[in-house]
Amino acid sequence: MEDITTAWRDRVPPEAGFAHLLSSAIHIVEQQDTDLLWPVRDGSQILVSDYSGQHRQATHEVYSFLVITKHVLDGWLPQLDEFRQTFLPDGRRLSFKQLREPVRRRAYPHFLDVVGRLPANLITIMIDNRVGTIAPGGPAETALIFDDCFSANASAASVEKMFRLAFFVALLGAGLRDEEQPSLWISDHDEALDTFGKRDGLGRLASYLSFGFTGWRNPAQQNFLTTEAPNCPRWVEDLAAIPDISAGACAQLSNTLPLFEGSKTWTIRLRSQVEPDWRAKVFGDWLSEPHGVLRHVLLRLAPDETGEVRASAQKFVRRSV
Repeated sequence: MEDITTAWRDRVPPEAGFAHLLSSAIHIVEQQDTDLLWPVRDGSQILVSDYSGQHRQATHEVYSFLVITKHVLDGWLPQLDEFRQTFLPDGRRLSFKQLREPVRRRAYPHFLDVVGRLPANLITIMIDNRVGTIAPGGPAETALIFDDCFSANASAASVEKMFRLAFFVALLGAGLRDEEQPSLWISDHDEALDTFGKRDGLGRLASYLSFGFTGWRNPAQQNFLTTEAPNCPRWVEDLAAIPDISAGACAQLSNTLPLFEGSKTWTIRLRSQVEPDWRAKVFGDWLSEPHGVLRHVLLRLAPDETGEVRASAQKFVRRSV
């Protein structure tokens, strides 16, 4: 029976495969830590996504999502404006790749500080490359099943990427959204979303998957926006910078974070003998601090020692030595 007292509602059925594993992982951890996530069902919901690890040397693909309600965002924007006026008055954009630039580097910890005051959920999903495709039957079969969502000449890589994005958006909607709750999905603009047809197909695919995960027949509308849409407010790019930095940092930390430790729930800290990229270390140290109101969870999908793909959920916690 669905638990209506928790922020996460574990409503994804077992036949949904990987989605069920990931939903159950969050549910298990939330039973131990009731402050794991904020409820985000009051008013219009905003979901902002970004991803990393789409390069040859990467061992994982990382998808990160910030989930918040519009009225909470409106209450936080004055603090964001104050940060910009003090540290980035010229309007330059923040992203993980650009943090080495001196002005952005100085602004980085202050940006994290103001983000920490945002009562939102930061959910990051890491997919081990050994998992392979998550599209049902593989990209070719998925393109046939959802033939109104992909162009006839879509590559296997494009189908897989679009399926993963729609899959995770539908999963988070199933866990954090109500059927009658309107939603706005904001994504970075890249080659997977560079035409109206691709964006329209992606939204349609997410709605199909959402029905499969929830059974909702009359859900409220979910609109879609990219960061390069005309006349976007400034806060769109700043919100997108949060999952961008999280995805980039977690991709850098992918081989230092533990997978399974023989129990259903556990917390971790960065291993002292490993010196990660400074941008990732600053992020990991910040996320593990007890102050601030931003809540987070890191999900991993990876094969265990027997080759069985398993899901786990974890959060960063700083422990005294």
